[in-house]
Amino acid sequence: MDAPVDLEDAFSPGVLEKLDLTGLTPPQPMLRILDALAGMAPGQVLFALLDREPLLLFPELTQRGHEWAGNHTSDGASYRLLVRCGDTE
Repeated sequence: MDAPVDLEDAFSPGVLEKLDLTGLTPPQPMLRILDALAGMAPGQVLFALLDREPLLLFPELTQRGHEWAGNHTSDGASYRLLVRCGDTE
């Protein structure tokens, strides 16, 4: 069985913004991610570390034209999210 991919390491050279959003209560993580993406250029990548999988964020990202991938850390204590900023024009 293959080891889980470390999303941050896989995309580190392309990551522009890194957010540690652990300890924040909803909707703060979602709002901070959307705010950060609003200031990024298409193709730039954001990495966020969260306490839980942001299920309500995913449709918002899709609606805004962003691509995303995420997974839980190996210990299940956090959720890692990568978002590639879409062309929002």
